Amino acid sequence: MSRTSRSVAVGLFALIASAASPAAADPQFSAGLTLGPAFRHLRVGPVKPAFHLGARADVIFLRNSQRDMGLGPYVELGTSGFDAFETGGGVSWLIPAGGTSFIASGGGAVRAASGVDPVLTWGLFWGSRSYNFHSAYGFGLGLFAQGRYALGDSRAFDLVTGVQVDFAILALPFLLIVNAAR
Repeated sequence: MSRTSRSVAVGLFALIASAASPAAADPQFSAGLTLGPAFRHLRVGPVKPAFHLGARADVIFLRNSQRDMGLGPYVELGTSGFDAFETGGGVSWLIPAGGTSFIASGGGAVRAASGVDPVLTWGLFWGSRSYNFHSAYGFGLGLFAQGRYALGDSRAFDLVTGVQVDFAILALPFLLIVNAAR
């Protein structure tokens, strides 16, 4: 490399380094209640409708604004039909779509019913997922659908659908009552 080429390369690197700004992407977390209909045993039949009740929390990294994509871990627990309990986690990918967002996720869980089965899970959330410039907590409210495939002897495939309501939204009426009582 000639001396002139080296000088140009060093100058170009210095220009790019001085123009770049540090990323201020603080993590944003959210937690909510999940509830809705579940359809169990779709693969092995007969299909058994059930009521799903659960909770889900995630932390999304790499976002600086409402328009940025993000990636991060999630954990969840719940039941469908109150005869089995599932807990697990995985990775969520937030994809902004105008004023709303999609969150695609995939991971694993453990289902405890008559036995214990490992489960593969994947899901899609669509709704509001705010970016909070003043706090690390971002509100979430929307619709979700999840697939769950048991890897154990049952080989069951379940579809869980419903609404995810942020715990902070659920707490608002109680906070209003407490503050009004003061």
